[in-house]
Amino acid sequence: MVLLNGDRVVLRSVDSSDIDTLLLWENANNEPLYGVYEERYSREDVAQFVENQQRYSIAETEQLRLMICSHEGERLGCIDLTEYDGEKAFVSILIVESYNRRKGFAKNALRVAVEYAKSIGLQTLYAVVMPENIPSINLFQQAGFVKECGDRFVLSLR
Repeated sequence: MVLLNGDRVVLRSVDSSDIDTLLLWENANNEPLYGVYEERYSREDVAQFVENQQRYSIAETEQLRLMICSHEGERLGCIDLTEYDGEKAFVSILIVESYNRRKGFAKNALRVAVEYAKSIGLQTLYAVVMPENIPSINLFQQAGFVKECGDRFVLSLR
């Protein structure tokens, strides 16, 4: 189980209490978690995902989802490391409710995730941000990510 503390947030491994929340987030019509998949997930799909996240390491699943929570325990969103290969991974972040955005939660979660990525030996993190998503572009640039090409940003952890 991963538990990481930041100034504003706690990042923790997903667990079975998150299944219904993740199902809602994954199937949200107005703002899908990744913004590109139109697939609808069943509760069983999400439960299997959570079980795999609990049972297997990032090296085995090639991904890690961490819940972003307030210090009071409110689920604010999630941050994912995907396409992990031992040296690099993609990072994506979501703060679900608009009223929780622009309050520093994503910035703190990203900082904590970057430190975690360094601690597990990653050398590079990538992010893909749509050009119209100016707040996310600013977030990643403030964290030291550099625009590589198109909508791809890179951060060297060396």
